[in-house]
Amino acid sequence: MKIFKIIILTLCVISLLSIFGLCEEIKIIELNADNYEAEVLKSDIPVVIDFWASWCRYCKLMDPIIKRLAIFHKNKVKFVKVDVDKSLKFLNNFRPLRGLPILIFFKDGIEIDRLIGFTPFLTINDKIMLMLKVEKKEDKDDGCKGGICEPPEEYDND
Repeated sequence: MKIFKIIILTLCVISLLSIFGLCEEIKIIELNADNYEAEVLKSDIPVVIDFWASWCRYCKLMDPIIKRLAIFHKNKVKFVKVDVDKSLKFLNNFRPLRGLPILIFFKDGIEIDRLIGFTPFLTINDKIMLMLKVEKKEDKDDGCKGGICEPPEEYDND
């Protein structure tokens, strides 16, 4: 419960700072066939691709959420956007695309998850935190192999 209150407080502060212009604006990159490899496949940090269209009502509702997440996860996660109306050939790389908006999560150049439709801030943030947590766990050797941990030797009853 305490963590939930901290997250809500942090979100409120970020929102207020961005409303009053006290928080720097994050530029979200427009993704296309020319910069896809450099921005997504060869990115040294996880990437979230936002597929949107100007006529999509839910895409417009997601835009401030994506901007807040980009501020919240600055330098840890890269956010890029694809306007589906301007990039029809490029979209073949991501088939099947059903409905808008769509968020695709990439880590180490590999797609790891998708969210389709309007998605609340906390749901997207949970996916991102899980992606970052998995990244940190890989660096740490805790003695567990394949998710199965052996008890310490002093607990062995033999």
